[in-house]
Amino acid sequence: MNLRGIANAAIQVVNPNISIVVSVPNGYTIDPDTLFQTPAFTTVTAPGNVQALDGDDLKQIAGLNMQGQIRAVYLYGAIAGLVKPDAQPSAVLTFAHGGLSGDWGVFKVLETWQDWCKVAVVYQVPAP
Repeated sequence: MNLRGIANAAIQVVNPNISIVVSVPNGYTIDPDTLFQTPAFTTVTAPGNVQALDGDDLKQIAGLNMQGQIRAVYLYGAIAGLVKPDAQPSAVLTFAHGGLSGDWGVFKVLETWQDWCKVAVVYQVPAP
């Protein structure tokens, strides 16, 4: 049974899915001139549902000292947040939808199931 599909169908009436570009890290490239490493990403476009964090989500992220605009995103599949011991960057979600436009970094996986996940994202302020 696709429980996520059932719930998502009901939610569409008040909060429709938006198209999200999901950039998942897959290693790095090295600049031949400077020898600096730059993260490399695999990019796919998928529908997702963006929502506010609920009370349980806020408890999970309370000690992470995150500031800024934070949202929860439901996506099909599974993605990872920042993995510090592995020096692995987090996935980046790019929205092009009203007040949510821009890049959002995944910093915490709130729920993960066989075919969907719920992640906490924070808005990434563009570099000047």
